[in-house]
Amino acid sequence: MIIVIRFNFIFAAFIFNSSNHLNMFFSKKFSTILALFILLATTSCVETVVVGSLATGTVMVRDKSFVNTRKDIVISTKVASEFLGNGLKNYGNSVDVTVNEGRVLLTGIVRNSEKAKLASELAWKVAGVKEVIDEIQVKYEKKVRFKDYTTAFSDYTITTAIESKMLFDKKILTLNYQTTTVAGTFYILGVAQDEIEKNKVLSLAAKVRGVKKVVDHIILADDSRRN
Repeated sequence: MIIVIRFNFIFAAFIFNSSNHLNMFFSKKFSTILALFILLATTSCVETVVVGSLATGTVMVRDKSFVNTRKDIVISTKVASEFLGNGLKNYGNSVDVTVNEGRVLLTGIVRNSEKAKLASELAWKVAGVKEVIDEIQVKYEKKVRFKDYTTAFSDYTITTAIESKMLFDKKILTLNYQTTTVAGTFYILGVAQDEIEKNKVLSLAAKVRGVKKVVDHIILADDSRRN
């Protein structure tokens, strides 16, 4: 049995911002415990994988410092907020944000090129952003069709299948990567220990059923962009 627990940056930030309201409803002692839990959830345990049974599982965490995690939370929250306020998070135009060590990957679908350009410009304006990777797909159809929803489900299935295969490969440090799929195109952002691991990840992803294309945004552990 495998349980994958992911703490979404935006959700975590929302809880932090809501702490004053929580104190109105919970005792001081309980609020302290809750705060400690949230702090742990947003440090090195941003992505936690429990392998095995609930009783005898093994916990693996991605090696990510509190400082880097906190910065990524802030960046992700601010970018998403800008997108929401500028019509980039709705049924017609939906841009997703993935952040890793200040590198921002933009994916999703918009209805015109101007929206895609706006998304990139807004992301660059957020403090702490080192790089903006624009992988937004433009579809000029104005109406959202039923096919769009079935495609979204298929994309989710692809992402889950690839992440599962990566997890069971002992030569891949799975938690150093973040992935997403849009209309059959698989995007991967993260850090590989070496070229061998990087090539293994890309080869694995390309062989999964339903994948039309693999877009690589992996950097190596010694890449200067990590400084």
